[in-house]
Amino acid sequence: MASNGYFDQTSGTYKALPTETWASYTNWSTFTSWAGTPSDTVTFSTEMFDGGKIDYFNPTVLVNASIPVDITINYGNTADSSGGAIDSPSSVAVVPNTATVAGILARYFQFDITLNRDSATQADPEIFAIDVNLSNQLKQVQQSDLDTSTLAGSVGARQLSFNVQTGKIVNLLIQVHSNTLNEDSAGDSVTPMVFVDKTSSPAVLNIFNIDTYGKRTRIDCVVDVQATTLPLLQTDVDGNLVEVND
Repeated sequence: MASNGYFDQTSGTYKALPTETWASYTNWSTFTSWAGTPSDTVTFSTEMFDGGKIDYFNPTVLVNASIPVDITINYGNTADSSGGAIDSPSSVAVVPNTATVAGILARYFQFDITLNRDSATQADPEIFAIDVNLSNQLKQVQQSDLDTSTLAGSVGARQLSFNVQTGKIVNLLIQVHSNTLNEDSAGDSVTPMVFVDKTSSPAVLNIFNIDTYGKRTRIDCVVDVQATTLPLLQTDVDGNLVEVND
């Protein structure tokens, strides 16, 4: 999305273009300055930001603006030959006070900032400053003695949840308790094996009893969980994209 406003050097702000055109004026002999009526929408596209490698990043975006902003995150792994644009970028759009975003796997990021004045009482759409940061600071989340039967989902296909908010799970370790559920109701041996799908949201624990014929019988068990995550991102009332603090 191309920028569609202009930079006012006098005020040091990025503003919406006026709605008037050349044809709006019939007498140019007394015209001394441009004092047009700003349009209701202005969009600014930032430069491309390089994370230095393909990795999971939390793109935090702080925008000092006259009204709340919408943000579109454009991202990808390669740049074009000019070095100034992302090749075939993917994108995710977020709006104020509603959206959450998990960490994004990419190297290059670029952001479209849009201001839409939706009432006559709102100020003219103006951008004063934009601050972008690509963070990949990880944190550890642990949970002990977790009975998978208490989780959402179905037997042996459980949706992993924690007692704190988490963002993108980068690494997930599961340790099965060997002294629990060693026998089923018939007294037969039970040996749980857990396969993790951390690409799902939330992550899914696929649990099978490898002592059964065909090894495909799904069961529940008790596990210890250790996850390495990026904090969750969320938009505030002004549209800024920030990390959620537990």
